[in-house]
Amino acid sequence: MMYCPRCGSKTKENEAYCVICGAQLPKDFDDRKRSPNRINRWWFTPLVTLICVLLIAIGLHFYLEYNNSRAQSLYNEGVDYALDGQYSKAQDQFEKAQTYNPNLEAAKTNEEFMNTALEVSEKLTNASTLMEQGAFQQAVQITQEAENDISGYDGEIINQILDTIMNTRNEIRVSQINQRLEDNPGLEELKILIWQAESLEHEEAGELESLIRERIVNHVSNEANEMLQTNQFSAALSLIDDGLRYAPENEQLTSLQSTVENQKSDFETQQQERIEQALSQYELEQEHNENNAVEMVEINATLNEFDEIEVVGEVKSVATRPIHSVSITYTLNDGDENEILNNEVFAYPDTLQPDETGQIDYTHSDLPDDFDAEEIAVNVDQIKWYLDPEEAE
Repeated sequence: MMYCPRCGSKTKENEAYCVICGAQLPKDFDDRKRSPNRINRWWFTPLVTLICVLLIAIGLHFYLEYNNSRAQSLYNEGVDYALDGQYSKAQDQFEKAQTYNPNLEAAKTNEEFMNTALEVSEKLTNASTLMEQGAFQQAVQITQEAENDISGYDGEIINQILDTIMNTRNEIRVSQINQRLEDNPGLEELKILIWQAESLEHEEAGELESLIRERIVNHVSNEANEMLQTNQFSAALSLIDDGLRYAPENEQLTSLQSTVENQKSDFETQQQERIEQALSQYELEQEHNENNAVEMVEINATLNEFDEIEVVGEVKSVATRPIHSVSITYTLNDGDENEILNNEVFAYPDTLQPDETGQIDYTHSDLPDDFDAEEIAVNVDQIKWYLDPEEAE
């Protein structure tokens, strides 16, 4: 029996090549008569091929794993840079990550977003510059534009950028409030500023609120004290109550409130006493004006050349308000105290002001024939007057 020395397959004497493996057979038949003592090479070739394929597959697997790992590492570095605000470096890392794994969509998306992040960062820098120049409205407008630029995105980086935008906007508002405080604003504007300060989420917000509350307390105290000097108690209390809304339980305001209330009570008590005194005085004056308003200064009666009796006199108003239609009733007596006649005469002018005098002048021509003309006496019987009704009211 002859065999192929290569693969061990059986051969024939007349065969020059092995029909199984195709190898050239030895011409020496003794070499082909050796009994095969090794594995059939027909099965060795596929096994080697399989091993090579497996090695290639394993190598490819590790290569892809390495690339994926490297891409993920670069991506993570990019995220760290982005969270640190270094958007340009982050963009470079995201781009490198795609060279190791072109299918890493997160890296591609973040690389594209870094352009937007860089634009937002530039806008925030411009906003800070405008803030330093005092252009607060423009600065706030730019922060709003920056916020609009990232409105369609979400994620941790977006949240951090939003925080940066809000911090920049709050810094602008803090700076704006500080500038307005330097202009010594009035009370109403301070109320607006305290509301704006309360809406801020900034480390300086608390200190700013305290400063504005202190300004409000000072304004309220000064204005309330001025009102107190002119006895505007209700207005002062209303102002203090309003101030306590912005500075609750403030010791200065609560103390001033007690002071105003006490002075208001004292003033009202004194006012009531003055009213009672005034009423009492009015009653006294009224009684005086009704009963003792006119004083007779003098009155004389004389006989003239025509045998007529002339009565001349003067009255004085001692009333506290105008009187009018002052009339004097008198009796003329002769030397024997016989009544000659009686008469009522009105003083002039008709209206007398306080302390003003009026005159009496009357001539009697129709006299009895038997009266004693040597001595004529005048006796005042009654003085009457009227109080001015308008003044009485």
